[in-house]
Amino acid sequence: MADEHPQFVPWHRPSPLLTAIGGFFRHGTDPLKAGFTVDGPKTNARGFLHGGVIAAIGDVAIGHALAVRTDPPTGYVTVNLSCDLLGTAREGEWVDIAVTPTRAGRRLAAGTATFTTSRVVASVTALFMPSDPAG
Repeated sequence: MADEHPQFVPWHRPSPLLTAIGGFFRHGTDPLKAGFTVDGPKTNARGFLHGGVIAAIGDVAIGHALAVRTDPPTGYVTVNLSCDLLGTAREGEWVDIAVTPTRAGRRLAAGTATFTTSRVVASVTALFMPSDPAG
């Protein structure tokens, strides 16, 4: 399915967990966009996208999108994560992820990630603090 989305390139090493699951893509020019095809390692026993995978992907996608907004990129630690699971994505479907930064301060940064197929699947909200608060 990634071939049908030529603006996306393989997302090499987004995190050790997501690398183990495999098959994630980032937009070639827009750090606020990512995507993936729902496949075996990302599904529950019924063949739907697993809620835990949504949480992990949302956490990483938001964190990366916020990190690259500074030069050099800021390392962040997640302090709060909230997931609203609004629909389902079935095995074989492409899922778009759109990140919206909502706060970028010295002590806290936040954002949301919306997961969509032909419908909204989930919304993830995350709050981060810099991994080196003195920096």
